[in-house]
Amino acid sequence: MTTKTNFPRSLTSALDIPEHLHEYITEQDPTLYTPEDHASWRFIMRVSKFFFSTHAHPLYLAGLEATGIATERIPLISEMDQALSKLGWRAVAINGFIPPAVFLELQSLKILAIACDMRKIENLGYTPSPDIVHEAAGHAPIVCDPNYRAYLESYGQVARNAIISREDLELYDVIFELSEIKENPKALPEEIALVQKKFDTIASKIKEPSEAALLTRMAWWTTEYGMIEVDGKPVVYGAGLLSSILESHQCIYPHVKKIPFSLEATINTSYDITRPQPQLFVAKNFESLTEALEEFANQMCFRRGGLSSLSLAEKAEATVTVALDSGMQISGIVSEFEGQSQDEVHSFSITGHKQFSYHEAAMTEISDTHFGTKIHLPLFDPSISTVPLQDLLKKLHGTGIPTKSGNRITGQFKKEIKIGTGGRLVILEKAKITSREGKVVFEEKTRLYPFILGSKVVSVFGGAADRKEFALRYSNLKKKVKSHKTNATPENVTMNELYLKIRELRDSGKKDVSGLENLSLEAIEKFPHAWLIHLELLEIFKIHQINYNQSATDLEMLLIKAMAENPNQVEQIKMGLELLK
Repeated sequence: MTTKTNFPRSLTSALDIPEHLHEYITEQDPTLYTPEDHASWRFIMRVSKFFFSTHAHPLYLAGLEATGIATERIPLISEMDQALSKLGWRAVAINGFIPPAVFLELQSLKILAIACDMRKIENLGYTPSPDIVHEAAGHAPIVCDPNYRAYLESYGQVARNAIISREDLELYDVIFELSEIKENPKALPEEIALVQKKFDTIASKIKEPSEAALLTRMAWWTTEYGMIEVDGKPVVYGAGLLSSILESHQCIYPHVKKIPFSLEATINTSYDITRPQPQLFVAKNFESLTEALEEFANQMCFRRGGLSSLSLAEKAEATVTVALDSGMQISGIVSEFEGQSQDEVHSFSITGHKQFSYHEAAMTEISDTHFGTKIHLPLFDPSISTVPLQDLLKKLHGTGIPTKSGNRITGQFKKEIKIGTGGRLVILEKAKITSREGKVVFEEKTRLYPFILGSKVVSVFGGAADRKEFALRYSNLKKKVKSHKTNATPENVTMNELYLKIRELRDSGKKDVSGLENLSLEAIEKFPHAWLIHLELLEIFKIHQINYNQSATDLEMLLIKAMAENPNQVEQIKMGLELLK
């Protein structure tokens, strides 16, 4: 049976979250955290507050308090949600990695997605897997700055429109797999190496980064690993540094280059999540981040539209939405396109799962199952949109309606669907598109064909137009989320019981010399390698100014031995000993 720390249970927040995002939300279960987890959290927070009081954004310490993050125990996300609501933001529990589009959609709604897992003590200094240290203590404190909040919200709104590629999605899956296996206490080194090799292989194949990949780089060098200039000195604000007691202590030294922030520099600098960063970017202020984001957004397909946007969408091989000047939107995978110039698109083809929408409201009365696997969609002269239906039908049944490319479309009328003030979709049977020379360019013999009116491609953006309807319709494609995990094992039950006794003794405030002596002897005898236990016991000696006896000396010797035997623990133990001073 696992020893549990007696903290209140988290309540699920009643957030107004779109239905299609519900499956990515989990409920934090504090009973899954062990006493060692809380001791690890406490150690990280004590080290962080000491170091970041001079090396982080000035709002860091106040931000911890304002967002409901305490030192003594892992926070309840429901409490953080209540605290963040005063800032116009919310917090919700998720389980580790969620799809990037989901994370960004939540961020655009001003909702902080917080992973519930707690890192293993072996990864106390840093973990590539999202956990509550990174998401809570890393991301939340600086949200107190209104200019930073504005950047986060704008970033979410811009990035959710970015075109993500099939390669990006493959890389996301293997990053998820790599982070999971690195946090798995039962994972063998050869298993980790195998997944690492898979990651390296997929990453090496990506030659041209997508819009989403470039924006991810910007986020990495700002919200994750950003520094900002305060009184002429670079200080930390990025969550990746605020949650890494190892890398944050190293980043202030000269061997880590400090480069002035610029849009071009950040989006053209790749990164490796498994290694310390060799350089960091220092912003003048948070307003400059928002300005750079706006500069990038103006170059993106969702604002540019036209032929070049279709070209990028075709290379992505992933679901996008092509928006026409008529308000009609077609979501799917762009397989080919034709045009004369940037603003003169003649036609494009859509495959994969399809959605027809008008100003982001799906036309739910039709399904892509009614149509062929590929739909070739020509564009027309603007005047065609106002032609009465009867006149359209005469042309469709006769010589055909001319497209912008000079081709003609004919077909048998099935029905017309009107939506909003200008949305218009005519469903045809036996549709055929022929060239001026009479050559058949496209033909749908057995399935229905959507005759969509529009003269220009005004926008192309990532994902479906009506995300809720698309996600619910194709629910079988969604990644199911399991409950967040625990670090409790049958082997560490006794050790967790000792952690709990130490906490109770410290929290009692009593100068219990005999109790401290008994706990110290138990730690020395049963857990000679549990360095954090030894530090916590020495802390109680210091708190009560109890003269060091043989047990305290033995605990110190075990810490020195631990540093000699395991180089990975040296820095952390040194930090703990520094706190004792």
